[in-house]
Amino acid sequence: MNYQYSDRATQLINNRLERFKKHEDNQTIIDHLSFSFALADLRHCKRAGVIGHTADTQTLFPKLPEINYEFNTEGLEEHEFLVALEEQKSKVNERMADFYIDTLKVFSRHVLGFDLSTPRDKGFHGYTNSMNLVTSEGTQVGFVGIGGQRNTVYFQISGEGCKHLWSHTTPFVLHHWLSKVLSISYLSRIDIARDCYDHVFNCKNAETNFFQRAFARKKGGPNPTMSPRHSFTVDGVYDVEMTTIGKRTSPVYWRIYNKKLEQGIQEPDLIWYRNEVELKKWTVDSLLDPDSTFAGICDFSQQMINSEGVHTSSSPRATKAATDLASRVKWVRRMCGKALSDIFEITEGDIQTLLGLLVPDKYITGKSLDIPNTYKQLLTEQLRSH
Repeated sequence: MNYQYSDRATQLINNRLERFKKHEDNQTIIDHLSFSFALADLRHCKRAGVIGHTADTQTLFPKLPEINYEFNTEGLEEHEFLVALEEQKSKVNERMADFYIDTLKVFSRHVLGFDLSTPRDKGFHGYTNSMNLVTSEGTQVGFVGIGGQRNTVYFQISGEGCKHLWSHTTPFVLHHWLSKVLSISYLSRIDIARDCYDHVFNCKNAETNFFQRAFARKKGGPNPTMSPRHSFTVDGVYDVEMTTIGKRTSPVYWRIYNKKLEQGIQEPDLIWYRNEVELKKWTVDSLLDPDSTFAGICDFSQQMINSEGVHTSSSPRATKAATDLASRVKWVRRMCGKALSDIFEITEGDIQTLLGLLVPDKYITGKSLDIPNTYKQLLTEQLRSH
């Protein structure tokens, strides 16, 4: 497969490569990750590429089952035909369900490094059923929801799960699977954090930066609000030291807190603050370079990263019609792009002739895309020969 990257994705990749050349470690961590995709897109996993194998010779992912049940309706009454049709649909759905579940298990194990539990027979975030994500040691580190709207699957990986995830793969490799194989454009949520082991980037510093408008998005927009969430014991000692910026329902939500205090660590010489941003409906390209993504959010985050920030964004609010159109275009491009290019060349770039060849008459309003009868006759004969 040949993949093309957007200008933003290319910039993220280049930033990552520059740090790699300097042997610099990543400065941020991904502490939470969730995403969803259409169940039917699992059929593309076998085409993702396995070293030394083609899509036809690979044995890792199951192949799409061939549905060739004999369906004889001769002599059936109308009600008998409807019953037989439902039985046929049930057989097909059962075969496909087995295929998708088997592929989902391989994807979870091979790509993410997790096993799936048996179905819990309870919903999760609006999904009709769910399974636990578990490590090889049996630790539960997340959930998988199945049976969502439009037959989608939802993965939620906790902070502990992300530690296991990044010991198995890298954000860059995961981007390939999510973006190029499963056609995911936006992550449901990604948390990126920078740990600081001094008093430079602590809660007080965050509050100072807030009043200097350092949390304003680089591409504009309203300034967020700040909420100190500290609590103290009767002796005036911090029980919780935390400052949040933004609203929990906003696309960008900051938590700056004393991680040492949260973990209950009793080491007087240790200083540990975490500056964490929760990004919702965020571009999947953020996985290409989390450091540049983090730095590109606002002036506050740029101060913590020795890399030029790249502006990334959340999913724009789109109408259902626009979303459906984008989905259909992506599917046609994936499945028919090469064939359409060949036909386009044969018709010498005539768009009207191209569409006239491909779109049935009944779908053409006003016959504005009709093609000459000679073309129709040739096409009809060719189709009959196949």
